[in-house]
Amino acid sequence: MLSCFSKISPQRRSLLLLAIIYIGYISLGLPDTILGVAWNSIHIELNQPVAYAGILTIILTFCSAISGFFSGTILRKFGTGRLLTACGFVTGFSLLGFCLAPAFWCLLLLVIPLGFGQGAIDTGMNYYVAKHYTSRDMNWLHCCWGIGASLGPAIVTTMLSAGTSWRWSYIVIACAQVCFSLMFLSTLPLWNDAAAAKTNGSVEEAAANRKPKRDSRFWYCTAMFFVYTGFEASTGLWAYIFLVKCRGISAEMAGYSVAAYWGMLTVGRFLIGLFANRLGNKRQIFYSMLSALACGGLMAIPNLPWLTLAVIWLLGFSIAPFYPAMMHATPERVDDVTAATLIGYQGSAAMLGVMVIPPSFGFIASHLSFELLPYLVILLPALIFTLQIKVDGFLLKK
Repeated sequence: MLSCFSKISPQRRSLLLLAIIYIGYISLGLPDTILGVAWNSIHIELNQPVAYAGILTIILTFCSAISGFFSGTILRKFGTGRLLTACGFVTGFSLLGFCLAPAFWCLLLLVIPLGFGQGAIDTGMNYYVAKHYTSRDMNWLHCCWGIGASLGPAIVTTMLSAGTSWRWSYIVIACAQVCFSLMFLSTLPLWNDAAAAKTNGSVEEAAANRKPKRDSRFWYCTAMFFVYTGFEASTGLWAYIFLVKCRGISAEMAGYSVAAYWGMLTVGRFLIGLFANRLGNKRQIFYSMLSALACGGLMAIPNLPWLTLAVIWLLGFSIAPFYPAMMHATPERVDDVTAATLIGYQGSAAMLGVMVIPPSFGFIASHLSFELLPYLVILLPALIFTLQIKVDGFLLKK
């Protein structure tokens, strides 16, 4: 099949593969956000409590995290193209299972392969782009996830509004996943060819037989992801209550502000991506957290509700480059063998951060005050600063 692509120049093959990766990352975002919209219909039809959506989310996130811990080893043995193809089919057929599920216990079983598949796809794509493409491409990759995460709920809402069952929306998204997997399968030679062009085959074979190095920098990088995603998710989860209860902002305006926070995260990744190659990964990380610290300080100012609203928007934009820049910096910080494993660990730590930090902060704030949110926005970026110095030192070279 490689002969089908042999007439295309190497540069165009690389661009074609990048376009496929972008489309694949949109597909990764599609199912990530649909449960919240579909659950109202699901729990009524299956006669389950509303709170049971949390059980599905916890299992899904946990399985995705566990998958990330092992994806690095699988990547080294089978390659990115094969991993994405196999896991794409796993996620697609898991989603098809949702639309056929007669009872809640079936959903509990189906989210397990869905979580493992999504975790492996996330690791595979981040590793491939980090190794073969630029910082700009990595920013735009994560912008694509935002597009998929926005399209998913829109698809479910449109189909429910048209009077169709929630099951049909899962069929549509499942079919999209299977189609993307077929696309990965049909372009497998491209993945192998691009890897061969970047590194010698002997190096790849040697990498499969060597063990990754888990030194202090390995764990500092992992910890940075745990702290960052906990910070990002905590802000997105609790900003609404903070704005309404602590700043006296209307529920409608607070809701739009939280939507803008997530929207600016996606917009920021696109716009900052235009300058990412010039800035370099380490500077993007540094300035992102510096801006977050400033936003936390401004959020703490009382009696200025419109300033707080503007700061929430600005915060989403400010932290936009952190995650993609950290991922893209991974092959710069460690050797090729360790990079695949570290990206998997970073992705897993990110998911665990979402599971641990937002509910922990919510528990503390509900007993004390949600006025603590600005201080969380100050504390966690400061901790990330400390960890970055441990990893990169004080010099912010590209």
